[in-house]
Amino acid sequence: MSSQYVCGNNTKVFVCNDRVSLCLSETEISLSEAERDTINKYWKEAVDKNPDLFDGVVLSIKSVKKLSHEIKIELEKTRYSHMTYLMNHKNENITKCRAVAVGGNIVTADGYYVFGKMSDHTSFPGVIQCIGGGLSEEDIFDGDPVHTFLRECREEISVTSDDIVSIDHKKYFYIRDNQSTVGICYTARIGLTKDTLLQRFEETATDGEIESLVFVNETYEAISDLLMQPSVVDYAKAIFGKQLLDQSFGDIREYDFG
Repeated sequence: MSSQYVCGNNTKVFVCNDRVSLCLSETEISLSEAERDTINKYWKEAVDKNPDLFDGVVLSIKSVKKLSHEIKIELEKTRYSHMTYLMNHKNENITKCRAVAVGGNIVTADGYYVFGKMSDHTSFPGVIQCIGGGLSEEDIFDGDPVHTFLRECREEISVTSDDIVSIDHKKYFYIRDNQSTVGICYTARIGLTKDTLLQRFEETATDGEIESLVFVNETYEAISDLLMQPSVVDYAKAIFGKQLLDQSFGDIREYDFG
């Protein structure tokens, strides 16, 4: 898999102050036989290189409705192999997948942003990213995408709902080239200090996707240093880069999902 995809993309970021709701349709993305053969060949080669890969269900955007105070997203299923094929073959004429991911900028009680460095056995080894991951069917029981963020916090770094002091109402949407990934990024403050969180992570985290935690102080200099690292995920660069330069974000309502 190409880590360059999630670090060097032309990723756009928008702000969202509306409620976001999700619903799952009964349809799956329909692929032609030729498309399936192409993706299966790619996936076999990927698994030969990394046997830990798993071709699970991915939830992709089917439609988006912008209501008066709500962004309503309808989802349909596809496979992880379909999504990652498109990540690694940008210009191929394959039916599009608009996978949805949810994560968050976590801030500790003593003022450090929390990032995770991806493990070697993942699709994007060495990438430094916000805590989060792909939507799962179990997360959308009431339509609120925040449940994915909470689950990923619990699984990846052992932060529970009880540890979270606040989650900002304002959230960010990040959209990669050709809408190959559409992400929702929250900002959450936790009641744990950097040292307490690190100790808990080292003692109890079992997910295995995060190799180590990366802490960045909430200062201009520290965040600037982080953004200079080539392994930092694209949407974090876009969000923090604009914040450092005091630039405004466009509203997600202005974006045409097509």
